[in-house]
Amino acid sequence: MLSLTGADLAGAAAFLSALERQLPGLVTSEGSGDWFVFYDPDRVTVPERRFPFLTLVTGDRYDAASNLDRDADTFRVNLGVGRAAYEARLGKAPRVAAGYQVIATGADYTATDTVLPHPFYAPLHWVCVVNPGPRTRDDLATLVETAYAEAARHYDSQRHERD
Repeated sequence: MLSLTGADLAGAAAFLSALERQLPGLVTSEGSGDWFVFYDPDRVTVPERRFPFLTLVTGDRYDAASNLDRDADTFRVNLGVGRAAYEARLGKAPRVAAGYQVIATGADYTATDTVLPHPFYAPLHWVCVVNPGPRTRDDLATLVETAYAEAARHYDSQRHERD
């Protein structure tokens, strides 16, 4: 069971370190201060074929929906949790094309320490938390475990196709 402390939520690097300590099989890549977290315990997946189950975004390079450039310590955890977990927390996912523009869900994407639909990938059952803290710590740990389990299931199904 993933356990997050206040220190684990102090910044993107601390959060990533907590994940790496507690979740086996992770592979990470970093680009421009953002991290992409993959499940690849055998390290056999061609990097170009990996798809992250969690990302840590530290600036507005990809989108400005959350105003991550407001200060140097602001970051957003993004994770794909699957339909059941998404709907249990946020209701039905929007039914629009994902990834092209900020989706009008009624959420304030700049709100901190709040589980929110992802501003672009909510239709794909992705959620996010800007600057997680005490309000979301336990829920975020559960959501990370859910996303991790989804990634492990996907990896195992892909492995069976490779074998």
